[in-house]
Amino acid sequence: MASNNITKKEALSDLWALSRRNPEMLSRILDKLDNEYNISVDDFNKFDVQMQLGERAEEFKDIPGFSQSENISDDEILRVFEAKDELNAKIDSIGRPPTEAEWYKAGLDADQKIAKLRPAYETKKEEEWGHLETMVPAPFSPLMGPIQALTELVGGPSDLRYDFKEDLHERGFGTSWNPLTGFGAWDIAEFKKDPVTGRRGFSPDLLQLEEELDQLYGTRNKFKEKYREGSWGDVGGIKEEIGSLNQIIIENELLDPRLLGETQ
Repeated sequence: MASNNITKKEALSDLWALSRRNPEMLSRILDKLDNEYNISVDDFNKFDVQMQLGERAEEFKDIPGFSQSENISDDEILRVFEAKDELNAKIDSIGRPPTEAEWYKAGLDADQKIAKLRPAYETKKEEEWGHLETMVPAPFSPLMGPIQALTELVGGPSDLRYDFKEDLHERGFGTSWNPLTGFGAWDIAEFKKDPVTGRRGFSPDLLQLEEELDQLYGTRNKFKEKYREGSWGDVGGIKEEIGSLNQIIIENELLDPRLLGETQ
């Protein structure tokens, strides 16, 4: 536990200074901050950037013409420009996604096919639900609730093996007023049959469509995973941050103080 005599801010400041003197201890310092003071790595990194920018600002405090605004301090002006540079460098390091890569093209193609097939699947599923009838005679129907609930408890987790499809097709909670079916949660298609065909559950056509969608979702999920690993999804947020900094620069007519220092 953290000492009652040391605040989080003090611990962060002291251990940051220690990390500057002994970089090889950084891992141990981060563990200590996390375990004893509940200070995350992100918190430490933000503090590190703030402190380093403060040190950088100190180098220019005596430059003539450095002060540019009554609303923003000198060190804050420098932080704005340094932060903008860091964000631009981050975008450069991320680069552009490999649009010619097979996984990229396959992911976009899968997304388009999902948009087309998913509505058709949902419509067909709803239609077939309307045709299915309970197979159990009315006097025994109260027993179906516990049986279906147990079946779902045992077999339901197996659906986690798939990206989209299911082994057991539940109607879904809130789709029924019948408490014996868990208000729809245990209303399972495989326990019903189509009186016309005599077949239990959904038709082969619907299950085939579901299989196709499962493969498409798997392809799209791989695309999302690679896209996330490449950090390309972060670029939009980074550009928004740069836009906010540019707004500050424009509104206050600021110049990069580092350029002022180079021209003296």
